[in-house]
Amino acid sequence: MSEATTPEELPELEELDPTSAPAGGPRDLEAAPLMLRKAAMILAVAALLPWLRPGGFDLNVVLGKAVVLVGALLTYWGVLHAHGEKAPGFVAALGKANAKVPEFVGLAIMVAGLAVPPYEFDAIVERGTLLVAALVWLQVLSYEKGGKFNPVGGLVIPLIGIAGLGRLVTILKAFDALALIGSLGVVAAGGMAGYTMVVAMKEAKAHGEAKKKAALEERKRQRAAQKDRK
Repeated sequence: MSEATTPEELPELEELDPTSAPAGGPRDLEAAPLMLRKAAMILAVAALLPWLRPGGFDLNVVLGKAVVLVGALLTYWGVLHAHGEKAPGFVAALGKANAKVPEFVGLAIMVAGLAVPPYEFDAIVERGTLLVAALVWLQVLSYEKGGKFNPVGGLVIPLIGIAGLGRLVTILKAFDALALIGSLGVVAAGGMAGYTMVVAMKEAKAHGEAKKKAALEERKRQRAAQKDRK
């Protein structure tokens, strides 16, 4: 029978980092995704208005946007279900075999909203603007629940913002109050998303430097431990 270990001989436990979250678990959002989510919300509200298509609301365009919103709602429930949160029963049934299925179906419905006539460029861009806004907002939600953050949406929204600037120029020739409000929202969302990319790059650089520093400190600790054992 081996001798009992005295308290002095017990190995020292490494201190846990209280800020580290379990892999794949919920997280607090950093500045970049928070800003991107706000930009997506502004863009979504602006996209509901006839900001690009002249003549006010068009019933068919509104119908296409409604289809996009239905798909976005299903995708939202799908994200919740995929991360183990409560979702409507039919969503849970749909995702029984694969938790990602509701998200894929929702995305397909959103894309189908683009196929609703009319097929004029301005009508398609308006529906596409709403789709982009919804996708970016949902992507940030997925990241908040434990997924990966992809700032690609931060590149697409500024491009739409440029289109908003172009629409503002045409409003000077033929004034349209709804188009003015919507275009201003699109431009604001584009500017915010563009700035988000700057913040995201700064955060990525800071995270990279922190990882390098932590790795260096760990190597120093291991070398010190080896010397002590000798």
